Amino acid sequence: GPASHLYANIVTSCFLDTILVPLCTWLYLAALVAFTITGARLFPHRSSSFALQRRSRDGKVTQEVETNELAADHATPRHTKFHKALSILYYLLLLAQFLMCILEIVRLAITHLGVGLLPFTLVVLITAAAVRFTRGLKGRIYAWRWLNLALWAALAIVNGVKIAGETKEGTGARKGSKYPVVDQITDVAVMIGVYVVLVILEIVLSVWELKGMAI
Repeated sequence: GPASHLYANIVTSCFLDTILVPLCTWLYLAALVAFTITGARLFPHRSSSFALQRRSRDGKVTQEVETNELAADHATPRHTKFHKALSILYYLLLLAQFLMCILEIVRLAITHLGVGLLPFTLVVLITAAAVRFTRGLKGRIYAWRWLNLALWAALAIVNGVKIAGETKEGTGARKGSKYPVVDQITDVAVMIGVYVVLVILEIVLSVWELKGMAI
């Protein structure tokens, strides 16, 4: 069963790597497909420009909107520069997370512990990066920003549960092996930190873009 033979109330690493962590990725991919279909039905001619979306909803451009957009244009250089810096940081963190996941998978494999379905995490990291880079395929994926946000938060939580389970098993477990538990705890803790920062960046970038400050 999923319970540890040492601590019945703690799910095993095997259960987490085979079921819980991959479940986040499966739900994300399933929701991505569903939201793409939903977005296509709700916004069949949706533009990649937020300003054009607003004009389409309103049906006409009022003088007030034109004035606000003109003011935003003057602020664009400064805002765009900061937004670009945050975006670069976002993709660098995704790259770092991708490499950390590969490191964990390789170390588990060479220790003959099994990798479960952890490779699915690599797939979802690439997918989430592509979704953000294309702005939800130019707005065709409904609520894509919040979908990415939910993914990072969910992965941070399940990896936190993973650390809790490994800590209960004992940090001295697998001592002398090619991948001691203490090393895995350290690796997973780093990944949790990256997921938390991604949550923050996703919120900041999403709010910024939805306010029309960055295109």
